Amino acid sequence: MTGALSGRRTARVAAVAVVACVLGLLPGSGSAARDQREARLTAAYDCTTPSGTRRAEVAFGATFPGRGAIGKPITPTAVSVRVSLPSPVVAELLPEGTTSVAGTAVLATTVAQGRERAVARWADLASPEVRMPAGGLVGIGFSGDVPHVTVGSAGDVTFTAGKLDLALTAAAGPDTGDAGARPAPAELTCTPAGGADTLLAAVPVEAPAPEPPAPATGSAGPESDTPRDTPEGIDAGTRPRAAADACPAQPPAGKLDPKRLPPVPPGGAAEELEPTSMCAVPAGFATLRKLKSSALVNDPRGQRVGLMHLAMRMREVRAPDYVEYDHLGLMQLPDTEGTFLTFGFQPTTAKVRFEPEPATIVNIIRPGKPPVTKVGYRQHLRLYDVRVNGVPLDVGPRCRTVRPVETELTGSYPVSEGGLLEGELDIPALGGCGTNGEDLDALLSGAVSGPGNALKIRQGRVCGAGSTCKTPQVPDL
Repeated sequence: MTGALSGRRTARVAAVAVVACVLGLLPGSGSAARDQREARLTAAYDCTTPSGTRRAEVAFGATFPGRGAIGKPITPTAVSVRVSLPSPVVAELLPEGTTSVAGTAVLATTVAQGRERAVARWADLASPEVRMPAGGLVGIGFSGDVPHVTVGSAGDVTFTAGKLDLALTAAAGPDTGDAGARPAPAELTCTPAGGADTLLAAVPVEAPAPEPPAPATGSAGPESDTPRDTPEGIDAGTRPRAAADACPAQPPAGKLDPKRLPPVPPGGAAEELEPTSMCAVPAGFATLRKLKSSALVNDPRGQRVGLMHLAMRMREVRAPDYVEYDHLGLMQLPDTEGTFLTFGFQPTTAKVRFEPEPATIVNIIRPGKPPVTKVGYRQHLRLYDVRVNGVPLDVGPRCRTVRPVETELTGSYPVSEGGLLEGELDIPALGGCGTNGEDLDALLSGAVSGPGNALKIRQGRVCGAGSTCKTPQVPDL
């Protein structure tokens, strides 16, 4: 009887190991979002153009931690900058006949605490394609990751928006097309108008509670409450990111899945194209419904992050007030290894290999409507190298999902710029698990399999062959 109970416990430990390692389980990962505050601010800016200084309205948005800690990163998230310029000003900057505009922005943000000052350069802000209106204002929204800030003392840390550098590009027009050569960006510098209040947020940082005095050892001299590795003053460093491989020169092989392609609209025509090799980094969270836990996908803190390798623009569909770009994508996520405690004390490790099929990516653009991006693909999950308290648990070489995991994700952004995708996973049963007559399929499936597992992935901005893509910020739960 004791041996039977021990066998069941070992199998249950393995089942929990599968869950954590298939999805990279992070216990308590939802707690960080509970103590945050949103910042919203609109200010007047003066922008220098070839014909003189023009007034623009700039709306800022960001989410800041409710409080900070000495020596710990303070990272603004969900950062957005929306610049509203008169349409004649934008038309003056771009080639004649431009119908859509996109671009990048760099915001100099002053970080202050007491007498200390530092400038954080928010440089990874990009705008999706925006259609030019017939008149009025052109609203161009920029968003992206920003660096964290670390401080070495207690006191409020303030974030104040400063100079804004814009680079605007004709995204579409008579001579540009979607993939053809585009004119050089039009650059303009904008500064806060006189008297404009550009304070974004103030984050309080408290001193740590003093530790109880240590027993006397005969040595003299007080010990500081500040950690020894805490920087002096303000460190507006870049956000750490794992390295990604360079984008391959040749696009991935494969064909678009016709079942995932929408029907061609009336009056439209589809054209097969020669694709271009491009890449992007995906990162995000999955929620496992059965364990009520969240999980990190393609961990940016690891030694290496995986790529989504793209055969960009394999197909194009054009119809009245409708443009569709179809791409092929191959997820190249590294094997995952998880280490955690089961039952509060039992250390368990395991590895998972992702075996994906090519993804079909559909990007639809309609005038006056948000773009729509749909990503659909299938992949097997294979489990191997399971260890319980350091002792190998042999699951065999064929322990994987009995059928591919169907994945359907939807977002509202142009694929080239990147954005947020959301969907749900229905994880199939596992099969082929166990050796020497021990069948672990039912136990492992009971812990892992089932529908309703939410998935939220942020696709990073696309980069070209031979270059290294930037890793996006993991979205909030």
